[in-house]
Amino acid sequence: MARWGLRGKSLFVLASTCLFALLIITVIGWSFVQKGQELSATNYANSFTQLNYQRILTPVSREVALAERFANSTVVKTWLQRSDDPVLANAWLEETQGYLDAFQNHAMFIVNDATGQYYFADQDNRLSLTPKYALSAQNSADSWYFSTRQTTVPFDINVNYDEVLKVMKVWINVPVRDQGQFIGLAGTGFSLDVFVAQFLENQVQGVTPFIINADGVIEIHPNEMLVANNVQTNRSEKGSIYALLDNEASKKSVKAALANARSSGANVVTVSVQQGGHKQLMSFVYFPLLDWFVVTNVDLDNVSIFDSSLVLPAVSVFVLLLILLLIVFGFAVERLLIAPIRQLQQSAKTIASGSYDVSFHVGGNDEMGDLSQTFNKMAQQVRNHTQELEERVQERTAELEESHEKIMAAQRKIGASIDYASLIQKSILPDRQMRHFLGDDHSVIWRPRDVVGGDFYVFHSTDEGFLLGIVDCAGHGVPGALMTMLVRAAIDYSIVRVGIADPAALLKLIDETLRSMLNEEISANKVATNADVGLVFVPKNGDFIRFSGAKIALYGSNGDDFVKYHAGRRALGDRRLGEYDNTDLPMSGWTYYMATDGFLDQSGGEKNFGFGNQRFETLIKANAALSLKEQAESFESALDQYMGEQPQRDDITLLLFRFDVNNTHL
Repeated sequence: MARWGLRGKSLFVLASTCLFALLIITVIGWSFVQKGQELSATNYANSFTQLNYQRILTPVSREVALAERFANSTVVKTWLQRSDDPVLANAWLEETQGYLDAFQNHAMFIVNDATGQYYFADQDNRLSLTPKYALSAQNSADSWYFSTRQTTVPFDINVNYDEVLKVMKVWINVPVRDQGQFIGLAGTGFSLDVFVAQFLENQVQGVTPFIINADGVIEIHPNEMLVANNVQTNRSEKGSIYALLDNEASKKSVKAALANARSSGANVVTVSVQQGGHKQLMSFVYFPLLDWFVVTNVDLDNVSIFDSSLVLPAVSVFVLLLILLLIVFGFAVERLLIAPIRQLQQSAKTIASGSYDVSFHVGGNDEMGDLSQTFNKMAQQVRNHTQELEERVQERTAELEESHEKIMAAQRKIGASIDYASLIQKSILPDRQMRHFLGDDHSVIWRPRDVVGGDFYVFHSTDEGFLLGIVDCAGHGVPGALMTMLVRAAIDYSIVRVGIADPAALLKLIDETLRSMLNEEISANKVATNADVGLVFVPKNGDFIRFSGAKIALYGSNGDDFVKYHAGRRALGDRRLGEYDNTDLPMSGWTYYMATDGFLDQSGGEKNFGFGNQRFETLIKANAALSLKEQAESFESALDQYMGEQPQRDDITLLLFRFDVNNTHL
């Protein structure tokens, strides 16, 4: 993935911030849109309900006003009182024809209370002085007149649904009174077909207008299946507004809204209801002339109050503004931030390459100007420090070269001294005497870890026989070599005192001599002065050898059997005195081996463990039948192979010998 530059990161942060802000605005805006849509739907429902209310109010009010004027006409009143007057009759016909033409459906009726005669005219029945029939109190069909005759209201309106014609007609009955005395009944009737057609036309998605009566029965509805055919006979909830609602809470809300609308005059009352499984709005306004309620039902999930066509242009404008903002911001970042930082980066690379004669200039009193000044100060300090450092390095180099020459001179002197010490140490080894007295009956491996070491081997010959042994002094290198000189002196001194025939007594005296040579208080806790020693006395007469050791064991093999003779557990010069005993061993047919711990403890192999006693014993058994020279070569080869790349850890000494009673060397 390519590394983002500062410009890209800045633009990304700005874009992310804008998108995050847009997300928050969208969430909040959507919440406001939802609330606004509901509020808009409520306002729309109120306005739509009020509009439908005016649609029905206007024609009905007009017909009521015309009917009242017709009933209150002086000509009509006079004719009802003197219907046999031909002059008044002609005047009534002329007056009534004018009203007949003005009524919406060109229909009128009038009843003369004195005679009970009923006059009716419409488009199919011409106006005449001949009554249609005479009303009778005994006729149940005429009960409407006699019930109206008893009222004191200025007019009465009846709604009648014609089952045959499938039309709804409204009859307006206006009492005719002269000086307070009831003299007749006049009025008109008209169909609501035109109003219903206008009421139901141009339906808006999600908005359903309908009309209910005072009992909640649906009188007019776009869905004819929901309309009750007869208001007087259909009293069940089916066919009423309550059948449209989902729960009792909504029904109670509607009942309360109807009562509130009835008492609020022409004001619209709106409530929320559960209908069709979701929230909807219902608005009510009371129409007292017909005792009806004009209702508007708004489905919030389907109504399209909010103009969604504005969303895409608004989003497009916002995206364009965002892109323009990113371009302007990117240019500003490039001009004010990226370019100076790039110049600073180039100057820093120049300094990193070793050229310190650079400067960084950015005008202004802002942070970049401060950074420019700080960088120039830093570059100047780097130049000064570099120059001072170079001068100090030159001085220090000269001092180191001088010190190096002194060290090399001292090292050459020390090396020469150590080489000379090595010659001295080798000169005390009894190689010449052992070759002279023992010949091929012995073999020695002596490998100091350093130029000089702490291991050596001894040989002494007397009239009684001769003494063989190996010594492992504590330490190696120069300290070990110095210890060898002390131990060698102690051995020579002790041999003079007790001879060589008793190795155990000799070890004890050597131990005492070493302790007397050293300041025990100084060396006890600071310097290791102990030594591991193994001694073998070989007499001139007899078929045995005598062994005694201090932590150096003696191994023997006759080619078939293998034995190990343990030494004393304490080294010479140890903090605690050791006990040493002599062990007489057979001479003829046996090969004997003594080794210092440098051989046995040498690390190597796959797991970097020590060579070990078991591997050493196996090596003895495998090579016991060979000549001592061949055995020494085999031992040395096995050790080198086991060591591999591991360094030598300690001084190594291995002494091999075999004698026979008939050996000419004895």
